[in-house]
Amino acid sequence: MATIRSETGYSLLEVVISAALGTIVLAGAFDVYISSTKSLIGQANNVQKQADAKAAMDYMVREVRMAVTAFTPLSSAITAPDTITFARAEESGNASSGTTTTLTDASRNWAVNKFAPTADGSSYFVRIFTGSPGAGAGHQILTNTATRLTLAGTNPFPIAPDSTSLYFIYRMKTFTLLADGTLFSLQYSNGGTFHTLAKNVAWLKFSEATNTACDKAGTTFPALGTVCISLTTQSAVPDPVTLLDRQTGRAPSTHTLTSIVHPRN
Repeated sequence: MATIRSETGYSLLEVVISAALGTIVLAGAFDVYISSTKSLIGQANNVQKQADAKAAMDYMVREVRMAVTAFTPLSSAITAPDTITFARAEESGNASSGTTTTLTDASRNWAVNKFAPTADGSSYFVRIFTGSPGAGAGHQILTNTATRLTLAGTNPFPIAPDSTSLYFIYRMKTFTLLADGTLFSLQYSNGGTFHTLAKNVAWLKFSEATNTACDKAGTTFPALGTVCISLTTQSAVPDPVTLLDRQTGRAPSTHTLTSIVHPRN
């Protein structure tokens, strides 16, 4: 006996209602996906922001610690709240002998032309401390052998150095914050190349500090030879209109580090 099957299907109303319900479910799932994606992006930006801040601060602390404050006092080195330029010590020692255009240190074994001008235009200088024969301003190094530095002929020592002459080899270095929030390092003399240390920097301040505290207000400190560095990075550069992160639609988070540096030289 044949079975009679119903040929009744879904009505148009049922199809429309089902489609509407499916759309609502999919829209909710999509919203959850977008929210989760933005949250993950925000977390990744926060991690990157903190890593960049720590790396930049560690580098600046290490370099400023090598500043020769006898050559560049901190009051002169800090040329703006967000800029510091100083003589960064590379080598030091006592000369064995010399002429007005050379300095010899027999105890050294330098790589040949280690201190010659670099392709990017940065230069090394040698300076002899006050009170030692040959003392004066910094003198650009033209070439070097394993034990001898040769100066540019246009800038000789006023007096030939001898075995009592204490010398420093240094390069000038600058840390500065640009208007777009990029923190740069520059090693230079008659040129040089900028190197990016961090981006999305909201705040950078150098100041002379007390031994135990930094002051963002910029009040005058005793000349104790210490530098306060305050650095704030943000997870993203905010939109100039909404002031929100363009990727996440949220307010950028910030991370602040502060260090007190005691130059060794």
